Amino acid sequence: MTEFYISMEKLSNPTGKQKMVHKHFDCIVLGGGLIGLTASLALSKLGLNIAVVERNPLEKLIKSSGDQRTSAISASGKVMFDTLGIWDLLKSNAEPILDIRVSEKNTKGFVHYSHVDADNEPMGYIIENEIIKKTLIDFNKASPNVSLIFGQPVKGFSTGQATIELELSDSDLLNSNLLVAADGANSHIRTLTGIKTTKIDYKQTSIVFTVNHTLPHNGVAHERFLPGGPIAFLPMTGQRSSVVWTEKTNIANELTDLAADDFLRGASIRIDDCLGKLSLIGSWATYPLSLTYAENIIADRLVLVGDAAHRIHPIAGQGLNLGLRDIAHLVDKLAQAQHSGIDFGSYEVLRRFQSSRLVDNTSLIAATDGLNRLFSNDSRIIKSLRGVGLSGVNMATPLKHIFMRAAMGHLGQLPSLLEGSLPLPND
Repeated sequence: MTEFYISMEKLSNPTGKQKMVHKHFDCIVLGGGLIGLTASLALSKLGLNIAVVERNPLEKLIKSSGDQRTSAISASGKVMFDTLGIWDLLKSNAEPILDIRVSEKNTKGFVHYSHVDADNEPMGYIIENEIIKKTLIDFNKASPNVSLIFGQPVKGFSTGQATIELELSDSDLLNSNLLVAADGANSHIRTLTGIKTTKIDYKQTSIVFTVNHTLPHNGVAHERFLPGGPIAFLPMTGQRSSVVWTEKTNIANELTDLAADDFLRGASIRIDDCLGKLSLIGSWATYPLSLTYAENIIADRLVLVGDAAHRIHPIAGQGLNLGLRDIAHLVDKLAQAQHSGIDFGSYEVLRRFQSSRLVDNTSLIAATDGLNRLFSNDSRIIKSLRGVGLSGVNMATPLKHIFMRAAMGHLGQLPSLLEGSLPLPND
């Protein structure tokens, strides 16, 4: 364990002029969003001293912003949150996804995934992002080996043989053995590092909002494919649903200019009014969509996780879960290095982490990109083939079970946190 120290120069300086403060941590997590806060909590379980550096003030993050976004947490993601000790505080606000119905407008083809075929286990849960964020902040604040440094953008960084150093906006210097970049799709540290990144503009926009409805959702998530993009109704606690309505950007702009009643009528028609009359809770927000992925997710003493490494289309609702799997694999690789007495920030350890994420990341990027391109067009021939394909998957039980296990995060060899245990302790 690296010694933790804080210079007290600012406190003892008699001239009143601030001097540079040096702080050392075992690991720095850049980004105070859902992925960054989960990463810090998970890494703290290894007994490491962690700093979370976030450009926005803590007060801004804690204050309700009216953010209507929710996250679909897969079955394995729920296991991870449970293992980290926070699920008990989330579960009262988590609505189980019992069934998923995937269909296309004006075709008879559909796929129905039922929890009955998954040993009666929910396939996932829908929770408001703000609730997850506030719970993670509270847990990190209560952790004795996590320091929250909020309201401090990063000015620059440098790497040495044994450490990486960050300079913050107030000129304080932080250094650590490893920097975990969880600062989003427009990652500042990724840009500073010069990691090559591919970005594809989908020319689509998602409209995100929450509704009450007069008919119960019965734990069913609906995803309906349309030429402009999919619309998803995701079950929330009570008689509410979170809606993610994706359209071509010019159409989305026209839709958001409509009166609320007309807007909601259009949304309801797209799922054949199966939830009854809709009423808007709060307001809607729009999010332009693109595929962004880094060609490498590691550099000297640096790893990218979550959207900083890969921002995918929301068509499968797997964005947060992909980031959680990044964290779980990283924690396993660092724990193994600790157990073997190896520098956990060394390039060899980070290379093993990158290799462990290659198949999962590339396959989900390809799947979400391919699905969006396949369904977001008006070709009659392709449309008829899509309908046959959906029906074929629905009747092919073994194939449907594979897709279901993938959505639940149960495919392949899982790292410790997703299996329900903490990784090897630091002996």
